[in-house]
Amino acid sequence: MLCNCRTAKACLALHKLSRITEGTVRGERSLHKKVSSSLHKKSQRQLDTNMTAEDINDAPPKHNPTGVALVVVAWVTYAATLALNALNGVNLIPGLFLSTIGNVSDKYDNEVVPSGWVFSIWGFIYAWNLAWLIYVTACLFRKHSGGYFYVTPELFPPAFYVIWYVNNFLNIAWLFVWDREVLIAAAVVLALCPFTLYILLFISYRRLDQNGPWLAENSPVDLWLTRGLVHNGLAIYATWTSIATLLNLDIVLIYVGGFSDEDVSTGMFTVLLAEILVWFFLENFVLDRYCRYTLVPYCVVIAALSGNLTKNWDPAKRNVIYVCVLLGVTALLFVVRVALVMWRHMTQPLYVTKSKGSGITMTSMSKISPDVEKTPL
Repeated sequence: MLCNCRTAKACLALHKLSRITEGTVRGERSLHKKVSSSLHKKSQRQLDTNMTAEDINDAPPKHNPTGVALVVVAWVTYAATLALNALNGVNLIPGLFLSTIGNVSDKYDNEVVPSGWVFSIWGFIYAWNLAWLIYVTACLFRKHSGGYFYVTPELFPPAFYVIWYVNNFLNIAWLFVWDREVLIAAAVVLALCPFTLYILLFISYRRLDQNGPWLAENSPVDLWLTRGLVHNGLAIYATWTSIATLLNLDIVLIYVGGFSDEDVSTGMFTVLLAEILVWFFLENFVLDRYCRYTLVPYCVVIAALSGNLTKNWDPAKRNVIYVCVLLGVTALLFVVRVALVMWRHMTQPLYVTKSKGSGITMTSMSKISPDVEKTPL
């Protein structure tokens, strides 16, 4: 009897242990399913938001509505800028502008102002930036094995477009404050304009450097279009507005501050010389991997200085001699710059590709990776 009792208790204990074990196994299976589902969803979200050109070859192409909207708004703001600049010159809407940019500039003449033909550079600026907008728009319709070009690789993130909108608004704002001859406000607004362009160049340089290896191997045309259209298009704009900022500051110091035209103009030319020298050092010895093929700034400076000489030529004037020296220095640096770019292009390529489809070997540290794509810019 005692034996049967013990046997019954043992059987009951074994039954309880079996149920506990079964419940534990079921719980582990349920937990495993939940974890697996969570990891799958997280992985899917990462694939949707952080896929790179190397990671998504098997994914079906998908449009990004936000990316499309950003491009559309970029066109709208740029069209508004072009339209208002055109209206300033033809006065189709009475009362919108009191005068033209040229007429106001003539009232505040000084030794920094170049000949009128130099200001035709705005046509090149607007055309060049129109070209890269067309290129970006074309990327909305172009696909590669991993998706649409504007999605992956994402060369133009949202921050790029937002800063572009700000730049267009500043351009428009300057039209009105300059037209109303609010000189100090005009100088401040115009000074912000090249600052936004520096940010745009920083974003674009950084993104191209991150995606350069993949582009060099799979789409070298896009690599060169970005360098030629976007980088140089923004650079010509940034260089000219930097010079225009010095011109506006010169006007404020002379006509508001009451300082000597000759002395203030000498100071502005000195600032320009310092900017040229600093930029030459940075682009050749610090930022070469980013801006190696950005060459247009020197052309803008040479045009501006040449226009200054044609307008103010007088060998007896101090600033004329100074501008001659500055022009010679700029031309020399441009020749050296072109020579360095050509030599480095042949001997130190940024991205060395193997045969088609066999992978890439990089001389730079750039790699496309999910971690890179997580960066906000």
